[in-house]
Amino acid sequence: MFKDDALLKDCVMIDNQVLINYIVDELGGVVSADYSDPKGQGRITVVGAPAEEPEAPADWADVDQSAWYAAAVNYVIEHGVMGSTDARVKVFTPNGTVTRATVYQTLYNMAGKPAVAEAASFSDVAGKWYADSAAWAEDVGLTTGDGTGAYAGDRNVTRAEIATIFARYAALNNMVTAAGDLSTYADVADVADWAKDGMRVAVGSGIIGGKPGNLLDPNGTAVRTELATILMNYSKLSPGYTVETVAIEVPETDGVPAHTIPAIVTLPEGEGKYPAVVMLHGTGSDKHEAGGGYDLAAPAMALSGIATIRFDFMGNGESTASYADYSYTSANLDAKAAADYMAGLESIDGGKLAVMGWSQGGTNALLAAAAYPETFQAVITWSGALELGILFSDFDAAYATAKKDGSYTLTFDWREPLPVGVRWFEDVKNTDVRKEIAKIQAPVLAINGDQDTTVTPDNAVAIAQAAQNGRSWLIKGADHTYNIFTGDFTAITQTINVGIGFLEETFNGALEPAYAASVSKYGNVTTTLPVDLFDGAGYAVGDILKITVGDQTIEAPYGTAYANVDNGSVIVLPDASTGTVAIAINMGNFASTYNVTADTPIVFAMGEKEGYLEEYEIRNIDSLRTNDRADYASDEVFANFRPVVMGDIAEGVLFRSSSPVNPELGRNTYADALVEKAGVKTAINLADSQEELAAYEGYADSYYATLNVVALDMGVDFAAEDFNAKLKTGLEFLIANEGPYVIHCNEGKDRAGFTAALLEAVCGASVGEIVEDYMRSYENYYHVEYHSDRWFSIANSNIIKTLCTITGTETQADLEKADLKAAAEAYLIGTVGLTAEQVAALQSALTTPVTAEKAA
Repeated sequence: MFKDDALLKDCVMIDNQVLINYIVDELGGVVSADYSDPKGQGRITVVGAPAEEPEAPADWADVDQSAWYAAAVNYVIEHGVMGSTDARVKVFTPNGTVTRATVYQTLYNMAGKPAVAEAASFSDVAGKWYADSAAWAEDVGLTTGDGTGAYAGDRNVTRAEIATIFARYAALNNMVTAAGDLSTYADVADVADWAKDGMRVAVGSGIIGGKPGNLLDPNGTAVRTELATILMNYSKLSPGYTVETVAIEVPETDGVPAHTIPAIVTLPEGEGKYPAVVMLHGTGSDKHEAGGGYDLAAPAMALSGIATIRFDFMGNGESTASYADYSYTSANLDAKAAADYMAGLESIDGGKLAVMGWSQGGTNALLAAAAYPETFQAVITWSGALELGILFSDFDAAYATAKKDGSYTLTFDWREPLPVGVRWFEDVKNTDVRKEIAKIQAPVLAINGDQDTTVTPDNAVAIAQAAQNGRSWLIKGADHTYNIFTGDFTAITQTINVGIGFLEETFNGALEPAYAASVSKYGNVTTTLPVDLFDGAGYAVGDILKITVGDQTIEAPYGTAYANVDNGSVIVLPDASTGTVAIAINMGNFASTYNVTADTPIVFAMGEKEGYLEEYEIRNIDSLRTNDRADYASDEVFANFRPVVMGDIAEGVLFRSSSPVNPELGRNTYADALVEKAGVKTAINLADSQEELAAYEGYADSYYATLNVVALDMGVDFAAEDFNAKLKTGLEFLIANEGPYVIHCNEGKDRAGFTAALLEAVCGASVGEIVEDYMRSYENYYHVEYHSDRWFSIANSNIIKTLCTITGTETQADLEKADLKAAAEAYLIGTVGLTAEQVAALQSALTTPVTAEKAA
């Protein structure tokens, strides 16, 4: 009957009895008495998809043109993005709730309702008015459903969900976005972890705003006026670049016939003089390259301020020329013509042109750079080949056929045959690619997949060695197409980013500005800059970098761990969890020290190549630590657990340890057992908040859960007011509760090391005793050899500096002469904030032996 009728997808009026007959007779359903004659109306209104045709909003019954939402509602109505909720009258229903299906439908409308190739895989969309938009949303990667195989289109959607959807859609469309600071909102704690990234982008990019009372209201159900506003705000975003199709005429030159180059130019948005890259494709490919690889690269480069032109060589893609006329010579002419076109544009810096190529295009890029040294100032090859004779089982026989027949037909398993002309064979036979590369004075970056069997990785190494200023970079796990046909874009993205880093350092002497993507509770800043850009720029571990943070410029080494530098020093390092660059202060707070916000630009540039390498190699000890108990001599060593008995501290009163509850390092159960064995009654937890503590797996069943615990959630900046205020709280807790006591952070090394050193000093321990105890953690964790050069280097840069701070001295010699106990007492009073009476009580608690009865 009309089960599949398109009318049911619109807002229509159907005779009540006809619909009842259809439900009962055709579908075998039942209609209850409540609906058989609804209030005598005799008609049933079936409400489905909103109207989608653009209309004028002025005569809509419930749209108040003076309301705050009027402009947004007018926008979505005029552009056909949202429509009436009732077919009989034009009503917008401003406060109507929004469903998941409505959100995706409006984005589908905004995209122009592109045709969908196949139905969605979701279990609950067949026959629904939103079936097409669901299929589209799934196809473009906007949704995978609700995790149960369903689309859940009829479920109301929250503001946090909408923010996440629009942030994802912006990323899919390469829109320029920014991460906002949520901390200023009163209800930031209500934003779930899964929604934080999306909410930051939505807020920072102006897609979604706050509500009265400085609220985000992340869990509130969105209404239609809010969605309209979000849609209008999203429409104001731009991809950050423009794309134009151009045709470049190449006159007859050196026997190469006149021809037209079909090209695509991608320019960064905005005014400026941008560097540009001429992109050359491989054998028989086209300007889009394998799997659309160049279509991915061009926008990414544009967003980094680099223009590109990609075009079809003779006889490829949209070129109307004959492939038989394609050769090294014609490729050089085309590359030069494309470069000249770009140099002639107002927005391009003609002195900053690069050429890059993939496979045979990489070979062509090298030859073009050698032929036109004044034009091309940088070269990138993706799997560039040194020898192209490998395309033929018998090069000479193929050459002979070409001379006889005018061309040789080269066949492939994956593309149409190519008529290879005589000029190509002549150029290949008479060109020593290595000698041509040796002429190139511009920097050359040869990239290759380490699993490439078509153009093997040794080609990249050889290219770099042949160039005057060459470098190679291998992409781990990548094949000749950088895995693009697998659907995993990790390798191709890394390849693109490495190239961007190379070009930015080459042309600008620095990388593009990064921003704070997140700030840890310790003040460590994870930036938006992919580590791949560092790789491309040639920044390596042990280099000293120049870092401009806002209007401040500092220098810091690039390392792999905080401990690579002294306490209080800045370190740049990769964040393995995000694949981006992080910057921190070892035992300090970088974000607060340098006033870093989400809007603070952070620019990295080379300072001194390998300027810190020797020191890094001494300090790089992270690789020496494992989380395997079998690698350590005892449970005590593995858990970094030990009694503190320096100076006048009584035996059995104070212990220090790694965390007995945090399972991250795999040491917690060992530490918990040792804490229990020692009869500990009170724990000073420097690392966790009470909420974090309770959330740890196994916490409720641990011995630790029976203790008196103060959870201080301290940072790592010993000089910070917050650190000292929390330390004061912890020491007051120690005084108020009976021992034995355990002090711990996560590793029991840094915060616990500082606190233990302060308590040891105030109880009369010597500098030597404190240093020996502090360094036990490095012996325990990293197997650092006792009194080795590395041992002393770590001690001098950490605990010695800490003790100098406490005593107000500058050198170790002065430290040895200082009255350490008196200095510690003064520090506890003047810096931490204890009273003299509390210091005395603290000393008494630590120096008075715990009776057997108390310890039991």
